[in-house]
Amino acid sequence: MCHDTTGTYKKAPTKAGWPDKGVDLKDVAEKVGHSSRRSCGRCHFNGGGGDAIKHADLAGNLLKPDPNCDIHMGGLDFSCTQCHTTMRHRIAGSSSSVAAVEGVVRCADCHSDRPHLGNSLLDHHLNMHCSTIDCNTCHSPVYAKCSPTKIWWDWSKAGDKNRKPKMIKLGNSKALPDYHVKKGEFKWGRAVKPDYAWFNGKTKRIILGDSVDMRADVIQLTSPVGLRADPSARITPFKIMKGMQAFDARHHTLLIPHLFPRDSKDTTAYWKNYDWDKSFADGMQAAKLPYSGEWQWKETWTYWRVEHEVMPASMALSCVQCHSSLGEEKTCNRCHQDNRHINFKELAHKTTDFTFLKDKRDDVEQLQHSSDYIDFKALGYKGDPIIYGGRFKKLPLGALPQG
Repeated sequence: MCHDTTGTYKKAPTKAGWPDKGVDLKDVAEKVGHSSRRSCGRCHFNGGGGDAIKHADLAGNLLKPDPNCDIHMGGLDFSCTQCHTTMRHRIAGSSSSVAAVEGVVRCADCHSDRPHLGNSLLDHHLNMHCSTIDCNTCHSPVYAKCSPTKIWWDWSKAGDKNRKPKMIKLGNSKALPDYHVKKGEFKWGRAVKPDYAWFNGKTKRIILGDSVDMRADVIQLTSPVGLRADPSARITPFKIMKGMQAFDARHHTLLIPHLFPRDSKDTTAYWKNYDWDKSFADGMQAAKLPYSGEWQWKETWTYWRVEHEVMPASMALSCVQCHSSLGEEKTCNRCHQDNRHINFKELAHKTTDFTFLKDKRDDVEQLQHSSDYIDFKALGYKGDPIIYGGRFKKLPLGALPQG
């Protein structure tokens, strides 16, 4: 699958990764080559059952992306393995939903921890931000900017054979359904503002068989680990995949349904008979986990770190879009000595260039004029750190009221 250059290799849906019996394995084997965006994307672009469904920033458009959509793959024609370096088939990097057991990939691997290379006052401040803010917080201010992604998936609504799906149109993308009888109800998003959280590289996960608190309004299947007081944590952008999933009402464990029919005689597959009880009983037996015969639908959240679709520097967040206090300032004098030769308006008041997204008919006007983009209070600050101070230091005396 990774080294196929013919485009004919495919997996059998019910054979746990084994190739489909119709694949000419001899022809595929004779034509193996280096991995590519196409070979990697045949699995990763379709995580969750279709293009861009699970991952907010991985979709088929990355085969030949516009540079404004992804500067690395579009502007520089990167292959996946230029970032996800590999040794002895151990591929570095993973999503935040699974353990990074084979190495991590960081922007700093190529760009260093001080990636803004100029000598200007702006470069100095941006480099200082790198100890507190993940690169993609500024350089991926929206996710799913080139292909819509699924942001809500309600399995509890599946099985209604009389419901006709409505087609949802976002920007200039093709229309997408809000319902599928096999999978339930959906909501889609494009050019969506991420959710931000402190993240130190570790993720808390609910794994199969773990008991959850059924009294909670939301079951977080994965969530980032990190605190404002943790010096290793950075403000990081996430897509939160929200939905409704079934849990065992007695054992308080996530239920695993048997969905895809094994063969024509299968009587328990949900996608054949639309019977959740039989589907859960079969799935849990296959997983060697107990099933009480009673289930409850609960809202679940899964955090997916925004990693790809990095935008050009001109489309990064600007100072005033996060720091509302700068919108009221005319000079740098709050923290610095008088520097009137600096064009403060150009330095701090410039807003992000969302022209590319507007041309795609995305609604980004409210984002372009935001003055607290990442929501400092939600991240544990009293307000704008320029006024109230950062994590580990206070502002100098010049920032305090005079007199």
